Amino acid sequence: MFTFVVTCYNQAEVVRYALESIKYQIENFGKGQSFQLIVTDDGSEDESRQVIGRWISENQKLFARTDKLFRKKNAGICRSYVKALRLVEGERFLVLNGDDLLAPYSVFEVTDLLEEYDIVCTAFLKFKGDGEIICSYGTYLEVVLQQFIKGRLLNRAVRLGCPIMGTAVFRRELLTEEVFRFILRFKTVNDRACFQKIAGSRKNENIRVCYVNRPFILYRISETSISNFESPTRALHNKEIAELVRIEIRKERPGFFRMMLFLQERSAAVRSNPSYYVRLLRFFSPYYFIMLWLYLKNYKEIAGMERRLVDRYQEGCRMHYKRIMKNIDFYSNV
Repeated sequence: MFTFVVTCYNQAEVVRYALESIKYQIENFGKGQSFQLIVTDDGSEDESRQVIGRWISENQKLFARTDKLFRKKNAGICRSYVKALRLVEGERFLVLNGDDLLAPYSVFEVTDLLEEYDIVCTAFLKFKGDGEIICSYGTYLEVVLQQFIKGRLLNRAVRLGCPIMGTAVFRRELLTEEVFRFILRFKTVNDRACFQKIAGSRKNENIRVCYVNRPFILYRISETSISNFESPTRALHNKEIAELVRIEIRKERPGFFRMMLFLQERSAAVRSNPSYYVRLLRFFSPYYFIMLWLYLKNYKEIAGMERRLVDRYQEGCRMHYKRIMKNIDFYSNV
């Protein structure tokens, strides 16, 4: 059994793209496997639930089991995320936001690496509009840097609240009730809270991690996405990132790393400022100094990896989006 989890909130216009990208994976790479689909809706005020329900009815044959977790009132993604993870039956699983897509390359090749590793970090590409891939160099430096953030450095980076491992997949056995309870303390930082509790734990400093420099997910950049600094949920998201860091400060003994945590917590507050120029101060945070150090130390390899990521996969991802759009339009007109 392999489990796909989709989280949705007011994404009626785009959630079908996410679901169709799952269908593409199953039909093109999933031969011989059985599948579970879990779709959560966090009290959407649009027609998200109707769209999800219709799609599941049309594609029920793809899945051995489907679970629809629909809330009447919005409670934040963290509650939906934990409720869904508690229902996961597959030994391998992945979580996809309702406004994103799985890339057109086998996700099963990536999750198979969990036989050797505890966590597999993956690359992603961003897009906007009707599948316009963001290809500018420099956009994905943070993504590629995951190749070099391992061991104790990974542990420290995660505890600093660094935006890494967002698209990572991990062993199901790492999901304990302790992890779930920690995630439920928040509303928007489900993946960061999850990885802080798993990879940021001192007992997991030697956790086995690898990085795959191939798009796993295509991230949609829109007015409402958290990736957008002008998003209405961005302010709350940044406050919760700051709280994640404060939790680590309370656990840390006085010393250099405690000072780094304090500076990082201040940086998270700066991110919420409406002024673009004030937000630039975030580049003086410890995390960006870590990035700069790694970048200077591994410049040629990092630049080459980012160029390969963009140049090798941008066209395939663009065509994938167009293909899914065409398929949706066809069935909408039937």
